[in-house]
Amino acid sequence: MIKIGFLTSSLSAEDGWGRYSRSLAEAMAKNAEVKVLTQFDAPNETRLERVYAGLPRWDYKLPTQFKVFFKTLKYFRDCDIIHSLIEPYAPGAALASRLLGAKFVMTLHGTYAVPPLNLSLERLFLKLAYKIAAITTTGSAFTETKVRRRIKFGECRFIPNGVDPKEFYRLPDAGDGNYILTVGWLKARKGMDIFIKAFNEVKDEFPELKCKLAGGVGNEEFAKYLKTLVKDNDLGNRVEFLGRVSDGDLLKQYNNCSVFVFPARDIDENFEGFPMVFYEANACGAPVVTTRGFGSEYAVKDNYNGLLIEPESVEGAANAIRKIIKSPELNLQMRKNALETAANHTWDKIAENMLMPFYRDALNK
Repeated sequence: MIKIGFLTSSLSAEDGWGRYSRSLAEAMAKNAEVKVLTQFDAPNETRLERVYAGLPRWDYKLPTQFKVFFKTLKYFRDCDIIHSLIEPYAPGAALASRLLGAKFVMTLHGTYAVPPLNLSLERLFLKLAYKIAAITTTGSAFTETKVRRRIKFGECRFIPNGVDPKEFYRLPDAGDGNYILTVGWLKARKGMDIFIKAFNEVKDEFPELKCKLAGGVGNEEFAKYLKTLVKDNDLGNRVEFLGRVSDGDLLKQYNNCSVFVFPARDIDENFEGFPMVFYEANACGAPVVTTRGFGSEYAVKDNYNGLLIEPESVEGAANAIRKIIKSPELNLQMRKNALETAANHTWDKIAENMLMPFYRDALNK
């Protein structure tokens, strides 16, 4: 049985990295021997047994990478593969893999995968990690293209994110709660301002429709801007900032929304990778409206389980919301297709059909 050591910031649903890491590691634990190294103060929300909270807070500084290097040596000495599930731990882990004789692989999510143009420790460290990696993986050809524009590296294999059907599923009492929903940290790259502006465009056509944003504050200035948008457009009684919500509450929000909207964008090399919210929403029967690019075309098939819009298009988002809400037949068919799409992309299926071959091939590099 393959022995895999994972490095990540956390195993918590509080953030995308943590949810991704927890889901992937738990799925792989059914097919391999798994150990996980997390940040020293990270919450652990997993059923895994061998989890060690000893990594420093992530950055590309030399002391941090030294600590990652030595922690990897300490805990993963018997591993066949060392997999950095987030990019900032990759350099120290890659160097340690050389001493341990293990194969090194890494996941490229989005913004943090792209080396900066300026000469810096971050650029040097990332170039080293890419050079050592046997194979890399990403859920987005957009991310891979961004990285290849900056540096040369070897094989990068597409592996989508998945969904845990025990956490996200259609509730028997689910219904259309007459609201549109977006989920994620309040950051500009996630397009929450486009979401609110699109809602403002359709609000008079659907006087009972409301707008909900679930997620913590990722950027204080941007969060203030969103609240200013709400105030300036007199939307205070129709737009609700839910803040960070539990998985149980998120399940209900997904199940009862009219449409899930995620109009992400690329802002100065800050962009999304492959958001897990696509399949989470689909698993709960929600049609998805999202921007083209960053892996979205794989997860969301236009006019099938959702609609694709152009980047920065408030009008496109508004028209997509109108189209789905105004057509009960289309809405119902998209909900059926959404459930089918999510069922074909559970973490267990991805682990068996895509991740296991990925790791086997890495061992043969």
